[in-house]
Amino acid sequence: MREILYIQAGSLSNYTGTHFWNTQESYFAYDEDDVSLADHSISFREGRDPHNYPTLCPRLLVFDHKSNFGSLAKDRSTEEDVSSVSTWPGKVLRHEKERVPQSEYQAFLEAENEPNVMELDKNPPETKVRFWSDYSRVFFDPKSIQPVPDTQENTEGDWTASQEIFRQYDKDVELMEGPVRLAIEECDNFQGIQMMHDTATFGGFSHAMLKSFREEHRKTSIMTFALLSDVMPNMAEIGYVPHTRGIINDSLCLQSLHELCDLTVPVLAPRYWRRPTGTPAFYTDAKNIHQLSAVLSAIAESATLPLRLRGGLDDLDSYIGHLKWRRSLPFAHLSGNLLPGGRVSRANVDDVVQLSSHSEERCTPDARRDVSRGFAEEDLNVYKSWTEMSELRHPLLLSHHAPSYPIQTSFPDIFPGSRPKSIKLFSSMTTSPSTAAPLSQYATFVQDAVRRRDATLTAMDLEDDDVKELANVLWEIVDSYDVNSKEEDNGMELGEDEE
Repeated sequence: MREILYIQAGSLSNYTGTHFWNTQESYFAYDEDDVSLADHSISFREGRDPHNYPTLCPRLLVFDHKSNFGSLAKDRSTEEDVSSVSTWPGKVLRHEKERVPQSEYQAFLEAENEPNVMELDKNPPETKVRFWSDYSRVFFDPKSIQPVPDTQENTEGDWTASQEIFRQYDKDVELMEGPVRLAIEECDNFQGIQMMHDTATFGGFSHAMLKSFREEHRKTSIMTFALLSDVMPNMAEIGYVPHTRGIINDSLCLQSLHELCDLTVPVLAPRYWRRPTGTPAFYTDAKNIHQLSAVLSAIAESATLPLRLRGGLDDLDSYIGHLKWRRSLPFAHLSGNLLPGGRVSRANVDDVVQLSSHSEERCTPDARRDVSRGFAEEDLNVYKSWTEMSELRHPLLLSHHAPSYPIQTSFPDIFPGSRPKSIKLFSSMTTSPSTAAPLSQYATFVQDAVRRRDATLTAMDLEDDDVKELANVLWEIVDSYDVNSKEEDNGMELGEDEE
């Protein structure tokens, strides 16, 4: 087995992760003659469902503020409270917070397999999603659920406070010595971590956790999807505290991930995603996190599918090694397209949803991994003719063709017409010199904040020297792209023909 430990931290990350695990659940093969697309030993462990029956549980640690867990929320102090008051002879007044009621979708799942349910009734209810747990289709091991206490003050974008929250949480629950260590020790051949976190709310928290992890696992592969805050340097209002705090926090996250992770995919806030210019194949509400996270999850899940394929040759180390063969450039771009019907056109694979920061200037990528889902032969011919126009050749360009992407009943209704059972999908993970452009915007903003002595830096308990060092590190990363883009491509031998 080649186990991966998954980590999710933050609201958007957990909305996205819930779709991800629902998709993994759809790969389960229940008939003896069926062969699963995925090797479940990589991402799942044996566990028990609420009725104590054996089941598969995600190999996962879920972090979020306690109030965001919905019906999954648990109170660690319940047993302690009961035992502490059992010997008290006096009167006891107990005030218990009302439990979050079961979501309609969870009730739908329970009734889905009832023999008296008519086929016409087996449709998901059109209800508002309150929490990411409302539409989860998998069972979680109790150790996976890690509710972080809610704070009275707003700590969004507060790098220092977020680190302190981790230190206190680790002290209270012995996170690193308990759940993290146990999750790794139960693996036969642990290959690394795939992480997704919200930088605004869990940036400092994730930095402190990864730093602690690196103290014992220096060579373990880590790939992370960093969901950036809802503000960009080139659109920020100078002097506006929430904007400054958000950008400085994101900059600190990028510096941290550059140092601690082998590959980082910075993902823009959904309102900054660049959409295809043609007629959209799907529709999303700009404020509907359930819909937006489904799009992000579908593209990210497909892009990383080679890591989980049954009989696949890829692992985290080889996947990351291919994309960052220059070694010093650990940032990648994520893009893709959901295609619910019809033939695939060249525009479907060229004019796609750009989820990561990118430069409008065309440049040759360093490496690219494409994954197509459900492409028919004529679709693959379109894709092949498109790749023939690319300056990349095998092995810098690798392509994977897999079955169509399954649409569970938990997936939001974002497609025109009736709900499809599966769709065609195209995703791409790319490393490129164009990363230097957005990074330079962060470096410039940080540098300007120091020069104008922005009071927000003091409010964030950041020393001038530390912020100056942050700007210098960001500029060094930008310069490394400039240098590497001019180097001869002699680090990897190119083939004569495409794949």
